[in-house]
Amino acid sequence: MPSSEPLSLGDAAYRQLRADIVSCRIVPGQRLTERSLAETTGFGISPIRDALTRLSHEGLVRTSPRKGYQVTPLTLKSVDDLFTLWRIVGPETVRLGVQDATAERRRQIIAALSTAIRGSDEVDEQPMRRVEAVAAGFACLAAATDNDYLIRIHDRLQNDITRVMALIITESDTSMAGPSIDAELVECVERRDGEAAAARVRDYIGDLHARVLRILTRWPSVVASEITTVRD
Repeated sequence: MPSSEPLSLGDAAYRQLRADIVSCRIVPGQRLTERSLAETTGFGISPIRDALTRLSHEGLVRTSPRKGYQVTPLTLKSVDDLFTLWRIVGPETVRLGVQDATAERRRQIIAALSTAIRGSDEVDEQPMRRVEAVAAGFACLAAATDNDYLIRIHDRLQNDITRVMALIITESDTSMAGPSIDAELVECVERRDGEAAAARVRDYIGDLHARVLRILTRWPSVVASEITTVRD
């Protein structure tokens, strides 16, 4: 159908821009215009506008009248608030996901978490691979809850968590080796022990929260209200 082409282009533009923002190829706080994005991506104005509208609804982009768009900035407070909320939502998502997962979904969760564990050994060579694998594992757990509200909350949190991790990995000389998903979490999933899995994840998020804040507070850019790239 002819009407499907603009939607397809809009989806493609959305996927590309979302990936660029979440990976911090387009950095937090960066100003965007429909025309400049159309020129750099090759998409038309209409698909770009559709994509930016969706990204705005997800909280990744802000819209300013007569000023265009801006990638939602990160501040120390917003990062602190983000991890505080994740430590509340994450363990409960995991508890429900472990308890409610079908056999097939459980296999998917175990596969994703096992990939994250293997990625821990490659953190210095391909650190983003571990971040993406951990995100995939949590996404599987969220999907297993079959709770649309919880899934949407999780997706929005995970977008910004991945942005924070990508920014640190790409802009910091500090290794992110440290807290990681371990085999005990996989064992909790295998025996469907949601309470134990939630406890493991709560500790993981707490450790990661503390480490991220320690790294960011040492950045020169943090004297300002927004966290910007170290090389600005």
